[in-house]
Amino acid sequence: MADGSLARRYARALILLGQENQALDALGAGLSAIGAVLDLNDGQLRGVLVNPGVPLAERHAVLSEVLRRLGLHAYVNNFLRLLLDKSRFAVLPEITLAFGEMADELAGRVRATVRTARALDAVTSAQVEGALAQATGRTVVVRYVVEPGLIGGMVAQVGDKVYDSSVRGRLEQLQLALSRDLLSAPQSASAEA
Repeated sequence: MADGSLARRYARALILLGQENQALDALGAGLSAIGAVLDLNDGQLRGVLVNPGVPLAERHAVLSEVLRRLGLHAYVNNFLRLLLDKSRFAVLPEITLAFGEMADELAGRVRATVRTARALDAVTSAQVEGALAQATGRTVVVRYVVEPGLIGGMVAQVGDKVYDSSVRGRLEQLQLALSRDLLSAPQSASAEA
């Protein structure tokens, strides 16, 4: 995908800049902040900034006002202006994602999503995070999602690995095992006659 490789090139350049100036965390926070603002009101601001029908000078004025209000790191401000000048602003979400992945790799972090039937208390959350850190050998940043359909237990996804200890998952495994047993069971003599 052309946009994916383009996003990775821009993200890599920003990572190098952040490393050289010990500003990786500030750059990551800035990208997250601008992404959140651009997503407000169904992405209307993003729509203006990527619209080639709006003169570039007007898009720059809008972006400058947003950046003034947000008070982001100067490198993030310059980076966003560069994207606007190069008509690459639409790729910002992919750049932000690639930047986050690269920054996590450099920091020895991995991100996980843990789905539970109800919110976990602090002690249980700490135990989950410890177990995931031990399983991965890395620092784990966990995002918790409450999903009542799980009935109980939890499902943790770390990268492309899924750890399913949910009641729903266990019931589905049991159902699958039972259906395999029924299909492989020999037919009785009365059923054959």
